[in-house]
Amino acid sequence: MRYLIVLFIILFAAEVFSQETDSLIIKGNDAMYNKNDKLAAEYFNEYLKRNPDDKSAYVSLGAAFINLKKYSDAYNCFDKAVKLDSSYARAYSSRGACYMLFNDYESAKKDLFKSLELDPNDALTYNSLATLFATQGDSVTAYAYYDKAAEVNPEYLETYWNRGAYYFNRDNFPKAFEDVNKAIEINPKIAKSFYFRGTLYKYTNQYEKAMEDFNTAIRLEPNNAEAYVRRGILYLATGKYREAVEDMEYGYVLDPGLKEQTENYYKEAKEKNK
Repeated sequence: MRYLIVLFIILFAAEVFSQETDSLIIKGNDAMYNKNDKLAAEYFNEYLKRNPDDKSAYVSLGAAFINLKKYSDAYNCFDKAVKLDSSYARAYSSRGACYMLFNDYESAKKDLFKSLELDPNDALTYNSLATLFATQGDSVTAYAYYDKAAEVNPEYLETYWNRGAYYFNRDNFPKAFEDVNKAIEINPKIAKSFYFRGTLYKYTNQYEKAMEDFNTAIRLEPNNAEAYVRRGILYLATGKYREAVEDMEYGYVLDPGLKEQTENYYKEAKEKNK
C-alpha cells in the first residue's frame, strides 16, 4: 500500500493579518508554523476573549483545531466567522472544507461555491473543490479545478502537491513528477516538495535519487517527521533495517500520529532487524 502520500489534501489556513497584528495572533501563527497547534489554539482563544468579533481570528483558531483533529470545534469557529460576516470568503471556504470531513458533500459544495462567488481568484478554494470531486470519483472535474487553481495563482505550491498526488494515485508518474518538479522550481527550500518527490522516486525504483531527496528534506527541515519516516521506509526497502527502525522511531517521536499510517512498515523493519 502507498503509505505516507496524502492523496487529497483538504486545505485549511490560518488567516493573514496586518502589520499591526496583536502579539497573541503573532504568537499563535508562529506556533502553527512550528506545528504546535495546541499552543496556537491557546493564543487564539486568549485573543478572542478580548476581541470576540474578530472573524479572522476564528478562522485561524478553526485551522488549529483541524490540525488537532477537533473537527466539531473547528466547524463552530468557521460557522461563527460566517455569522460575523456573511461576505467573508475565507470563512465559507474553511467551513466548506470542514463539511467534507463530515462527508457532507452537498453542504461543502454550497459553501465552496459561495466562497468563489465572493472571491473568484482563491486558489485554496479551487483546490478544495478539486479534492471534493476527486473524492467522489469525478476525475474530469477534479483536474479542471486543479488546473483553474494553477491558472489563478501559478505560485501556489499546494496545487502542485495536490494535483501531483492525484496523478500519483492514478499511476500517472510522469505527470506527478512534472507537478512536484514545478513546486521545487517555484520554491526549492520547502521540505515537503522533496519528500514528496523522494516518495515518487521510491515507487519508481529510483532509490538513490529518493535518498537524495529525503536527505535534502531533512537538511531543509531537521524536525520534519514525515521526512524521517519516509526515509525509514526507503531504508527498509534497501535492506538497511537498523537505519529504518531508527528513522521511523525518530519520526514517531516528532509526530506520533504517523505511526498508525505506517505501522506495518515499522513492524517489518523491527522483525528483520533482530
